Amino acid sequence: MLRKRLLVLFIILLSAIAVTLPAQAAKNFKNLAFSGPYVERHPTYIRAWAPWFEKAKTETKGELSFSYFSTGTLYPQKESINAVSDGRADFGVVVANSFPGTMNLMGAIDIPGVSPNAVVGSLAAQELVEKFPEVRAEFPKNSLCYFAWTSAAYQIHSLKPINNMDELKGKKIIAWDAVSLEVLKALGANPVRIEGTDSYLALSKAMADGVYCPVAPIRSLKITEACKYHLMVALGTGSFNMFVNKSLWDSMPANIQKWLTDNGGMKMSMAAGKSLEDGQKDDIAWMESQGHVLRYLSDTEKKAFLDKLLPFKDQWVKDCVSRGIKEETARAVLKFVEERIAFHTQELRKGVYGDYKM
Repeated sequence: MLRKRLLVLFIILLSAIAVTLPAQAAKNFKNLAFSGPYVERHPTYIRAWAPWFEKAKTETKGELSFSYFSTGTLYPQKESINAVSDGRADFGVVVANSFPGTMNLMGAIDIPGVSPNAVVGSLAAQELVEKFPEVRAEFPKNSLCYFAWTSAAYQIHSLKPINNMDELKGKKIIAWDAVSLEVLKALGANPVRIEGTDSYLALSKAMADGVYCPVAPIRSLKITEACKYHLMVALGTGSFNMFVNKSLWDSMPANIQKWLTDNGGMKMSMAAGKSLEDGQKDDIAWMESQGHVLRYLSDTEKKAFLDKLLPFKDQWVKDCVSRGIKEETARAVLKFVEERIAFHTQELRKGVYGDYKM
C-alpha cells in the first residue's frame, strides 16, 4: 500500500514538473544581456534596437526580453570575442577589425573604397555571413552570428573648403585609426593620428585642417563648431557582428528560436543600416541649418578617389593568404562582396531602401 502511495506521489510530482518546465524555460530567457557598441541616445539604439526589444517582449508575451548594455559595461571591448563565447553576453558585438588575424574574411566589407553607405554595407555584410561557411568558421567559438551591419561612411570635414583631391593634397587631416591613416596617405593628404575626443581641441587651434570620420559623432565631439565644410566622399564603412551565445541558443524552446530567426538576420541588418543613415540625415539637416556647406562628388570625381584605393584590395587578399586562407577563397569572398555592394547601391539609388543621398 505504501509503495502504491509513493508511486502515485511520484507520478504527481513528475506531472507537476512537466507543467512547470515551460514556465521555467521561459523565465530563463527574460532580461537577456544584449551588449552593443552604442549608448542609449545613439540613433541605432533609439530607432532599431529599442523597438525590437519591445517587439520581442510583446510578441512572445513576455517569454523573451532584453536588458541593454553599452560597450565596456559588461566587459572590456578587448574581451568581446571571449565574452560571446563564454556567455558573459547573451548577445554581444565583435568588431572584426579590432582583432587582426581572427575574422579575416569578414574584413572584406571593411576594405577602403568598398562600401559607400550603412544600408548598402549592412545588407552585404549579412549576405556575406550567410553565403560563406569559411567566413562563419572564423567566428568566435560557441557563438552564432545573429546579424551583421556596418557604420555610416567616412567623410572629410574641414575648417576651409576642400572640393576635390587636388585640394586635399598636403592637407593635415586627422585620422582616428590605422586604416584611416593609410587611406589619407593614399589620397595625398598629410594624416595626423589623434583620438576622436581630442580632435576638436586640435582643430580649434588650427593644428589640423580637417578630420576623416563619419558624420554621426562630429556634433557630440564639438567638431561641427570648428569644421563647417564637408566633402562627402563616402570611402568606406566599418563592420560589426552581433553574436548570440550558442549554448544559450541551443537551450531555447522552438517558439523563441523561431521568433528570433524570423526577426533577425537581414531584417536587423537593414534596421541598423537605416538607423545610421536616418541619423545622418538628421545631423546633416541640422548642419545645413547652421550654415554648413556639404559637397557631394560626381561619379567621375568619386572614381578618381576610389582608383587611389584599389591597392587596398590586393593587399587584403595578400594578408588573408599570409594567414593561411586560400587565395581563391579570399578572391571569391571579395568578388561576392563587390557584386552585392553594386547591387544594393543600385537599389538604394532607385529609392528601394528609402530616400538617401549618395
